[in-house]
Amino acid sequence: MNINTLKCFILVAENLNFARAAEALYISQPAVTKQINALEAELGVTLLIRSTRHVELTTAGMSFYKDAKEIVQKTQTAVNRIRLENPSSQSLRIGMSNSTALHVLRPILSEFHLHYPTIIPNIEVLTFKTIRNLFLENKLDILFYYKENLTTSAGIRFIELITDAPVCLMPEDHKLAVKPEINLDDLSAEKIIACNPLNAPLSIADFQQKLLKQCSFDAVIYCNTIEVAHCMVSAGMGISILPSALCPDERKFVKVPLQDDTTFSFGCFYHAKNKNQSLHKFLKML
Repeated sequence: MNINTLKCFILVAENLNFARAAEALYISQPAVTKQINALEAELGVTLLIRSTRHVELTTAGMSFYKDAKEIVQKTQTAVNRIRLENPSSQSLRIGMSNSTALHVLRPILSEFHLHYPTIIPNIEVLTFKTIRNLFLENKLDILFYYKENLTTSAGIRFIELITDAPVCLMPEDHKLAVKPEINLDDLSAEKIIACNPLNAPLSIADFQQKLLKQCSFDAVIYCNTIEVAHCMVSAGMGISILPSALCPDERKFVKVPLQDDTTFSFGCFYHAKNKNQSLHKFLKML
């Protein structure tokens, strides 16, 4: 039994379909069948009842699925931890605090891969406090973040990539979506979806608190993450005011500029004393 066999079983169990599991693993369907048969023989139990039209988990299969899932997740966590703590000269540890901002990284990473195809990036997307602490503990080579959230003293350097500004994120059919700009008076009758200031990056939390002083208490809906704010906006529950880079470019959303002088500096942090040659190649490309 190995991790690949467990992953194979998990995919079959979740899809109840051998063909879809094979497609996800980029192997043939007979190869999936062979791995499942070998796993059942090793365990001495039947995990799946299958016919030409139907796949079903047995009671033993349901029980084993939970354990297999936990084993695979813990193994992946352990692998990620080792990679963070013991980087090779051909790796680059990158941290981000928001998955939406990955679109900023995409063209940079594409260019880097063209120049250095053998250097493999390890990208971590975690909550902003967790990712900040990993960087401060030197477990990340580079951190993509807002400048306002981290001091550049004590050997920490910052490279600005974009100057960001707050926008109003709303559904595409919202009545304000047709306006070229929105002022605070336009928002007086609207529900505002705000990120919990205890969980939000400082640049967002500070701006939101300034804005929300002009709103009534019952007009504000708090959520814990920016992704949840996106979800609530798309459900028509209100408008969220966020930095433009943290708003998805999707048809269901509209980003309308806000009449405000606030700007956010978005870029990457690194430790000046970091000796990782992959990092220096990355910085040189930037």
